[in-house]
Amino acid sequence: MKQKNLDKKIQISENYFFEFDKNLLEKFKNEESFLGWEYTVGKIHSALLEKFIPHCNVTFLPIMGSSLQENCILKNLPEEAEIFLPKNMQILVDWPEEGSEIITQIIKSFPSCVSLATHKTVDQNAYIESNDSLVNQIQNNPVVFIESLDSRRFLLNKLSKNTSSVHCIGGIETYLQWQILNKMSPYQNFNIPSELQLSGASLTWLQLKMYEVFSFDNDTHNFIHKKLEKAVYKTIQHIIAHNSKPILIICGIELFKKIENTLKIIKNKTEFNNIFSKKVVQIKKNQDKNNANNLLLCQPSKETASDYINLPSFFANDLLKLNEKITSWLDFARHSFAQAFIRTSDRYAEWTKFKINASQERDYFRFVYRLAKDRNMIFPNTFDLLLSASAVIDSNFAFEFLKECKDYPTNPNFVAALPVVDFPLNHFIKNTAKISIQKFETLQSKKTFKKAKLKSVDKIKKFYKPVPVNEDKYADNTWVNEDHPYSCSFPSEDIFMERLAANVKKNMNEKIRSQEIVFRELQADFCDGLDLRETIRNWHKEKIIIKDLLNVGKADIGAVVFSFADSQKDNLYSWKSFWLAEQHDDSNLMFYATPFKDNLIGPGIAKSEFGGFAVIPLPSAMENPWGNPFISHYAQNSTECLILAGALSTEHKSILFISNHPPSQHISKILKQSGKGIIYAKLDEFPPEDIRLVRTFHILAEAGVREYAQKYIRKD
Repeated sequence: MKQKNLDKKIQISENYFFEFDKNLLEKFKNEESFLGWEYTVGKIHSALLEKFIPHCNVTFLPIMGSSLQENCILKNLPEEAEIFLPKNMQILVDWPEEGSEIITQIIKSFPSCVSLATHKTVDQNAYIESNDSLVNQIQNNPVVFIESLDSRRFLLNKLSKNTSSVHCIGGIETYLQWQILNKMSPYQNFNIPSELQLSGASLTWLQLKMYEVFSFDNDTHNFIHKKLEKAVYKTIQHIIAHNSKPILIICGIELFKKIENTLKIIKNKTEFNNIFSKKVVQIKKNQDKNNANNLLLCQPSKETASDYINLPSFFANDLLKLNEKITSWLDFARHSFAQAFIRTSDRYAEWTKFKINASQERDYFRFVYRLAKDRNMIFPNTFDLLLSASAVIDSNFAFEFLKECKDYPTNPNFVAALPVVDFPLNHFIKNTAKISIQKFETLQSKKTFKKAKLKSVDKIKKFYKPVPVNEDKYADNTWVNEDHPYSCSFPSEDIFMERLAANVKKNMNEKIRSQEIVFRELQADFCDGLDLRETIRNWHKEKIIIKDLLNVGKADIGAVVFSFADSQKDNLYSWKSFWLAEQHDDSNLMFYATPFKDNLIGPGIAKSEFGGFAVIPLPSAMENPWGNPFISHYAQNSTECLILAGALSTEHKSILFISNHPPSQHISKILKQSGKGIIYAKLDEFPPEDIRLVRTFHILAEAGVREYAQKYIRKD
């Protein structure tokens, strides 16, 4: 900053101007890229207030909204807060007057998402949906939502250590419904003008904002006009009454503009004194008559609070953890976003056993930033983040990213003691953009399968239905430490495994048949006929190609064996079992997996990971292959146990073995001596999504747990 500019006042509007504080500026003279110098090295003053109130020392801090850039600026306030905020300074904030009595709690509850709600709302524990207009709802039953990084509370929490004098002056912008009254789209929370990417350009934005006209309909205009007018009168009367003390006014843009517009129509100091010498009836006194609208501090339910949060919570968490100053809010945003993506990828890989590859990562970031660009935004919002995750990767990844976006920081000292209030977003906003993300894209009971049908699966007895149990029955999960005889599987996973095996068999039959057609050049015998396609393809060789069908019979595949783990890691998959077919099954299941006792995800629900499994079609001659002495003698590892069990228990001539590790010569020789063979296919050749869905499975304490199991499966 050049010295000649430091002596000038930057004109924001006819009334407001910015003036550098040279003492504060000295602290940052070597930080050219320092973000937010207009808040930290200078003050915004009102020319008209100084004209009408001699010696007044009023500083304005206009809040733009709950934007990441604004909170990055506020974080850069000097650590020596007494320089910016003298101990005798009073703070006026445009929160509703009803919150004056609990202002200390509002500040100290930081950074929890909290709400100011009426007695009526708290008693009902919900906000009743109404056909009234939005304005009528605000008038009759106001609700204020304060999120983790609400700029007012974020700043007050930082400054309140040096002052005990904080006053609520009313206003309208902190009401929950303000975003609807705002003419901007609800998706434009990040829609910051391009000039704000530069350090210190907030004043430019303010200059443009001051001349914008805000239009309302009649009812809305009257209500908002009265609210803002009373807030202006209360503010100016407070300044007059405390003229000897420095005052900081933290307010939204509309109140900032309303103060200027009110002062502009006053002709002289005498008129000013006449107007503001009158006692203004405060909003709070009107509402005290029936004691109905006093606001109480409470916490919104976790589900509904996440609907109102403007900033993804990973920004809030990273901003609060950061101990250094921010010189570029965009660099901070990119780094925080990248770290959230990495954490999400790690959890996704832990669940699905599939890592996000480089191409998926590239496509995700490319897609999400194009979405932001299409909406004229310089950074994607939460909706874009989740939509891109679902579209580029899958719903599993989107759900994990949802945790990053909605896991907002809390203050344990206050959250536990506050009453919970539920006020769904659709009670206030009828037209909201929504994205459907399954809790986890798993095998749902009602999911429609498009794969080959199995007769016994499609003809489940309608009258059979287990008696449901209450979740409290297995709340302590002691069942895993007992000899529990009723444990069962999650039916949808069984069905999917069988249908996958059926499809794999069908596809492999076609593949094997195509491999048995041999093409060769014509010599003395036409074999099974001339093949024109291969002849034309090899025309440059000047040869006639014929085809020779060696064997047109289909492969006789019985059991299908999947192997996911290296045999050297068998010790990790110590749980070995054999499940007989249930009513909805067409095959028995033999498997080895991780101990389910080590991974409980819900009451009566445990999760396990397959090392390998064999789908053995009915009829099967063996009850428990793991105890068979022949298999135990010849099999050298768990995978070979599955192969031998599949071969011995059915009359089919072939075993389909799917793994990234080919079968050993040892086991192939044993099967060949028995007149059977192994058809090998690489696991990587099959759709990753299908493999992911069968890689993990769930064990339920009893059949009745199936009624509520979907709430917990693949969701912990």
